Amino acid sequence: MMTSKDLWERARADLQVSLSTGNFNMWFKNASIVEAREVGEDRAIVVMTSASAYHVTMLENRFYAQIKEALDRVSKRKCELQFRVAEQRIDKAAQPNIFSDEESQQRKKISHDKLPQPELFSQQPHSNQPDPVKLACTKAGLREDYTFETFAVSTSNEMAHAAAVAVSQNPGHAYNPLFLYGGVGVGKTHLMQAVGHNIIKKDPNTSIAYITGEQFTNEIVAAIQQKRTIQLKNRLRNYRVLLVDDIQFIAGKESVQEEFFHTFNAIAPSGGQIILTSDRPPQEIHPLEDRLKSRFEAGLIIDIQEPTFELRTAILLIKAKKVGLDLPMDLAQRIASVVESTRKLEGVLAKLHSEHSLFHKPLTTDLVEEVIGKTQQAEFPKQLINPQDVIRVVALQFHITTKNLKGPSRVKHLVEARHLAMFLLHSDLGITLEEIGMMFDGRDHTSVLHAVEKMRTLLLDDEEVRNNLNAVKSTLSFSRNTEN
Repeated sequence: MMTSKDLWERARADLQVSLSTGNFNMWFKNASIVEAREVGEDRAIVVMTSASAYHVTMLENRFYAQIKEALDRVSKRKCELQFRVAEQRIDKAAQPNIFSDEESQQRKKISHDKLPQPELFSQQPHSNQPDPVKLACTKAGLREDYTFETFAVSTSNEMAHAAAVAVSQNPGHAYNPLFLYGGVGVGKTHLMQAVGHNIIKKDPNTSIAYITGEQFTNEIVAAIQQKRTIQLKNRLRNYRVLLVDDIQFIAGKESVQEEFFHTFNAIAPSGGQIILTSDRPPQEIHPLEDRLKSRFEAGLIIDIQEPTFELRTAILLIKAKKVGLDLPMDLAQRIASVVESTRKLEGVLAKLHSEHSLFHKPLTTDLVEEVIGKTQQAEFPKQLINPQDVIRVVALQFHITTKNLKGPSRVKHLVEARHLAMFLLHSDLGITLEEIGMMFDGRDHTSVLHAVEKMRTLLLDDEEVRNNLNAVKSTLSFSRNTEN
């Protein structure tokens, strides 16, 4: 019988492939299963925990359906999920969420008393003496394995690596701000967080935070709605190191840009360090205020190129060693020759590790080919799907015209189809809210954001919505395979 750890390891491997790297790292890094027990022949109750009430709420509200699907598949049972805040012996200053003022009052203590029902999986021991450096990294929102030691360097990223090392050794003075840009999976986030790790190793008390542009935006909006902007501003402007991923997300949002401008001016001039990443250089982020562009361009701007075959192979070997997988060179080269995205490399490696460690399958070429095939089917093909194809397939699924789908009508079935299309374009293809708004007769980005958030909520408990989403994805995947 699987242990709780084995169950979660297999489920995480599936989730790592199906979710974006940003969502996976942000919400699942500190999640774990502490209990799973049978409640009948084909049902089980699974208790999940995470480091904070904020993380637990996000897991339950945004990812319940995905987690349940993965656990059902792995356990061969229909799982009912329960979410709790993990017990931690840290003070309230060590909260991983950098924004919420109410979080410390929401913490709950988990009872580890055994229940009378038979346990399905064994619990794992927890350390009673947490490492202060590790706790500081968790508080900052840093991924444990995103360090300089696990970063593979080649000609495509050596300049960015050198600059990041320099910043970590002399934050606030070497290059400020440091602006890294490039395509998906080139290592921008890894380098940014590696700087944070180095700074914390030198001084765990350094006030540092890693956030995404989307998270920054959402928290500004929430603070305005809840009338707690003063508390948020005080919190933001007191950081000594601020790491902002996907800064292009704040483009076009006036109030968010206004707050980021003042946050920037509070941190950088006083000796604090700011590191930013984007998918494009500052001058190509539109619409972005000129005063922000000028500040971004005042520091060091570095373009990180796509990883070469040799670099992808090195990345695989480094990550395999990190998880204790003895991956032969020829198999690493085979994977690197087929998989170009470093994010997808992580998904393939996670699947390979799961098959090898849990099912004791030997590391062979056949296993690698099997895992690559499954991963390619699971991944939504962003780079090969045209946004107009998404709109066309959604229209076909709902038996409507693309003109009506993109038009102004508020008829219920048209709105449902429109929301689904917007959700796919943003969540799976990574298209910005502003760009999606322009595709739908120039709608405001706030309307698109509302559609995306509503879809996330509906996907949790509306089976019809999930079926429509899966049908559209399957059609798009089938069309791609036919064309290839």
